[in-house]
Amino acid sequence: MKKILIAVIMVALVFSVAGAKKKDKAGKVIDGVYLDAKYNFSLDVPDVWKYKIKKNKDNIRLILTKKQYDTPTQFLRAPSYTTVPKVTILIDTTSLSLDMFVDSLLSDKFNSKQKKSILSEFPILFGDYKLRKRAKLMVGDVEGIRISAQLRYTIQVQRAGSQSDKADVVTDFNGGSIFFAKQGDKIYMFHFICEWRYFEVYVQEFTNLVQGFKFPEEK
Repeated sequence: MKKILIAVIMVALVFSVAGAKKKDKAGKVIDGVYLDAKYNFSLDVPDVWKYKIKKNKDNIRLILTKKQYDTPTQFLRAPSYTTVPKVTILIDTTSLSLDMFVDSLLSDKFNSKQKKSILSEFPILFGDYKLRKRAKLMVGDVEGIRISAQLRYTIQVQRAGSQSDKADVVTDFNGGSIFFAKQGDKIYMFHFICEWRYFEVYVQEFTNLVQGFKFPEEK
């Protein structure tokens, strides 16, 4: 009888921990739609994207990666070096206007803890990037700003299965786009990055993804 009681308690604890973990998530995906638990927005998540839901306390809410993507020729023997098409959704607060907030992120002269935290998650703006475009983008009734950038990288590639200590040095570019929108004091940011040679194809998928974003209704 004592053993049965212990078993029942253990099962109850397992379900309790599992329930707590689910409640700790930033949201959930139901029938291909992400629903955010804290900010009440929704996002269509096409089946071509894998998703990872972050913790509810995090500013990063959701990370999406392409299930299938192209690999540059220089990485065919070591495909893990490919920059996988990835979208990071981050929400923060600001008293700045939308244009001023974007200006602050792009400015070399402006520094803050918030900016440092955001840029640590947005690699396309890391280092000596080149701003390619800045334009308005409407999502529903909300006017946002989208920027596109290019970033050069140089890495040493160790070929898979190679017995040699020598590595190939590869220099190429990543491409990226960030969509910014503001509602109240909330700033919504979608960061996208991929290999530059495939950027024109994948950025259209990113744009379609952003258009599936539904802002919470203002009370």
